[in-house]
Parts: sequence; structure tokens; C-alpha cells
Amino acid sequence: MVDRAVVRLGLNEADVKGRGRPPYPPGDLAKGVLIQQYFGVSNRVAEGFVDLFKEKLGIEESFSYKTLERAYDYPHVALILMEVFKMTQEPVKDKETKFTPDGTGIPNSIKGNWEKDSRNGEDADGFTKMISMFGTTYHFVSAVRFPDNPHAHESPYFESLLEETAETYSSIDQVSGDSAYLSRDNCDLVKSVGGTPRFYPKEGITLKRKGSWAWTEMLFDLMVDPQRWLREYHVRSSAESGFSIFTRDFLAPLRKRIHRRRKTEAFARTCDYNLKQAC
Repeated sequence: MVDRAVVRLGLNEADVKGRGRPPYPPGDLAKGVLIQQYFGVSNRVAEGFVDLFKEKLGIEESFSYKTLERAYDYPHVALILMEVFKMTQEPVKDKETKFTPDGTGIPNSIKGNWEKDSRNGEDADGFTKMISMFGTTYHFVSAVRFPDNPHAHESPYFESLLEETAETYSSIDQVSGDSAYLSRDNCDLVKSVGGTPRFYPKEGITLKRKGSWAWTEMLFDLMVDPQRWLREYHVRSSAESGFSIFTRDFLAPLRKRIHRRRKTEAFARTCDYNLKQAC
């Protein structure tokens, strides 16, 4: 899949001129990054895995653990990972029609537990915030963001998550989310891509449209048939299931100390998660 992504992107390092040794192929570096995150190992152990699997994976030449570490900064590696992320979803792009957003925190230390610490208001800085859109049937991640601020609210990222999902999938029938995403703007966004919004209401809201018919229709549907509405809403538990799978698949905390490398590390895990879902 990485080789196909390189071909799609038209990346060619053969013509690169300059002093020193020629650069390693970005496709090989991307494979090294994905291997490291798949097994959840350190740079030095990952170097050994690259050497072990290089024949099977078509890696031209072994590289050192420092080269692997620097690969997390390499723009071409980031482009390849983004293309791989899109390609993992192609088998279900015509089948998945319902989606749900949610957020969690990936620990930067083995001491971190997002469920406990976020509720107690403790040490959110010890986590990398992950905000994702999940398909509710096949549980693929359709879009993901990693805010720089671990205390970031999730709703401002909803529009970009929805837009990316709409670009990838043939149709969107429904988007359900918890009260963190409840707003007239978000209801309108879901309606604009052909979907039905199902956001859990908060105390004190009103039926006033304020320019949003999608908002009023959603609340009317809740009043007319609350049991049906809640059944449709509760497919959002798929996001909780997805994050549970993600956490159990990647038990090790994020290892990178440099923030931009840590975000690449987290995104590589998302690619590996989708690859595992496709198996």
C-alpha cells in the first residue's frame, strides 16, 4: 500500500542532487514509521524490525534508528502517510453512510490515563488530544485532528472532520454526536452534506430556529418519536468502541519528545488502526 501511495503522489528521490549521501527513499522511511507504531517499540528495536522485514516489505536498504527518528519530520513521509490513510478507507467508501465524532487523549507517559485524569481535571498536558470521525458500521477513522492544545474543545474541529469525510465517502446519511457538538451551525453542516443530525440536547435549549431549519427538525423528531431518535443517536457508541480498540492495539504511550514528531507518531497509529480494521 505504501508503494502504491508513492506512485499516486509521484514522489521520486532519484533526481535529488546535493552534497553527502543520497536520501533514503521516503516510501521506505514511511514503512519504517508504520512498522514501529504497529509493534509499539523504541527506535532501536524498530531498526531491527526494519532489517528483519526489509525483504518482505521491499525496503531497499536498512537505516539507522536516528534516520527513523528523523523520518517523523520528513514532509514526504507525512504526505505518504496521508495518502495511505485515504487508501485504507477505499474498500468501504460506498458502504459506510453513518458517522460519529468524538475525542480522546493519547498518553505521552505510561503514567497517564485519559478517562481518569480528564474527569479529575488533572494533567491534560500529559496527553495528545485526538479528535476523530468514525464510521459506525466498519469503525474506520474517516478523519482525524491532533490539536496543539490538549485542552482544546472538540466542536470547532467538527467542520473540517465532516468536510474530509464527505470528500472520501459517497454519501452521508446521518451524523450523531454527544452534546459537545450540539449547535445550530453543526446541524446545518450535516444537512449541507445530505445527512441527518443527531446531537444530544442540553438543558435549556429552545426550538428557535435562528436561521437553522436542521436544528428545529432534529428537536421535533426527538419530541415526535423519542425512542427512535435515541436509537439513531446511540450509534455514536461506535466511537467509544473505536477508541477502545485503538487503546488496546497501541498500549505504549507516545514516545516522541518533539511535538510535531509526536503528532506524526499519533497519525501513523491511526493509519495502522485502519489497516488492522481492513484485515
